[in-house]
Amino acid sequence: MWKLWKSARAAREFLESSRREGGTYALDWPPVRGRARNSSSGAARAVARLRVAERLSVGFLDPVEDALFITAGLRGLGYPASFHLGRETAPLVAPGGFYAWAQCGGAVLTTSLPVREEYTEVLRTAEEETAC
Repeated sequence: MWKLWKSARAAREFLESSRREGGTYALDWPPVRGRARNSSSGAARAVARLRVAERLSVGFLDPVEDALFITAGLRGLGYPASFHLGRETAPLVAPGGFYAWAQCGGAVLTTSLPVREEYTEVLRTAEEETAC
């Protein structure tokens, strides 16, 4: 449990230090800590625990900052997670919106939206180093 809170604290610090004026971010991703874990089910369970820590430490975040926090938190726990940003493929109302999510080994971890089907990926950072 201590490792989870340490990772959540580091994720909060990463998020706060990444914010720039005008709603932009400067992302210098933390490395995957310790021995890399490769279980997508373990990563999904870690997301649930990180969300509790997120709510207690920084409150409710918008989807972009939530995905940033979770990605950094997972990397702190040893999961090679990546951050993804996508644009709606066929928006109902122009212009199309954007949505962010975290993945590990190809598994989408931070949303139940069908992001692969409804969004065109426009940015991927913190490359997954090994499959989860």
